[in-house]
Amino acid sequence: MDRNNELEVLPREVCLALLAGEEVGRLAVIDGFQPRIFPVNYAMDGDTIVIRSAAGTKLTFGTRDPVCFEIDHYDRAIREGWSVVVNGSLQEVNSLSSRTLMRNTLRTGVEPWAAGVKDHWLRLETAQMTGRRIEQQKED
Repeated sequence: MDRNNELEVLPREVCLALLAGEEVGRLAVIDGFQPRIFPVNYAMDGDTIVIRSAAGTKLTFGTRDPVCFEIDHYDRAIREGWSVVVNGSLQEVNSLSSRTLMRNTLRTGVEPWAAGVKDHWLRLETAQMTGRRIEQQKED
C-alpha cells in the first residue's frame, strides 16, 4: 500500500454535497437471502434520495427490508477517491402519500437512463450516512 495516502472520514455536509453532484448510484436490497445490487439514477430532495423504478425486485424487496445505497469516484492513476454510503429504508410515494411529499418527490425530476416505464417513485429515508476519501498526503 502507498503510505502517502490518507483515509479521511467525510462529514455529513460533504456527503450530501457529493450525493447532490451525482446522478447514478448503486442500490443494494436483500432478495430472500441474497443481496442484489442495482445501478440506479437518482436525485436528491434535501437529504433524501429519490429513485424511480419499474415493478420488480427493488420495489418488492427494497420496501420491506433495510437497503444500502452507494456512490463513489476514483482516479486509479493517482490512487485517490471517495465513497458515500447511505443505509436506510425505501418508501414508495403513491396516492396515499401527502401532497407535499408527492410534490417534493416529483419536483426532483429524476429521469432513469434505462428504457421502459418507471412509474414507481421511491424515497430512501436515511438512517445512517458515511463517507470516506483517500487522497495523497501533501508534503510540507
